Amino acid sequence: MRSEKIKNIIRGEFTYEGEAYFPLLDTQIDVYFDYDVPTEYADRCVSRLENLKQSTIDRLCAGAYNYCEDFSLMAGEETVPRGTAPAQILEYVYPLVMIIETPLTDEVAWHMECGCRWDEEHGLEWTVRGDEVLYVGAFSDESPWLDREYFATADWNYAPIATGCSQR
Repeated sequence: MRSEKIKNIIRGEFTYEGEAYFPLLDTQIDVYFDYDVPTEYADRCVSRLENLKQSTIDRLCAGAYNYCEDFSLMAGEETVPRGTAPAQILEYVYPLVMIIETPLTDEVAWHMECGCRWDEEHGLEWTVRGDEVLYVGAFSDESPWLDREYFATADWNYAPIATGCSQR
């Protein structure tokens, strides 16, 4: 299997597994993609990850910040230093795996499992379709192909989504 963006691809037990560079956090990440995902599509997803629009980054940061703040209130403890701004929240996020599912359209879509300082047990998930941030919250394997209304009405979604989910 040949890929321009994903290195060291192997056939894993459930998906193809490889590695890619994530420049936003200056780190290598694992990339898992379904067996029936065309390599060209997987490369497009990684390319989009490498070139995130600032508006997408801002929404990922805002959602992670919202999640962190809510988790800190529920836990009754400060989980990141007081005064941390949404743009600084990435200092407390550790990307692990980019997941690319079988595409339902030609649109680029992916989700990512991350570790985070504030919820080490459940971690953090980012779900993106196109340039739209659909979901930010605890990792629960939220497919980017679910209906946008599902994400807009999910109580556990901390993403500031334009379709109605307000910033918390």
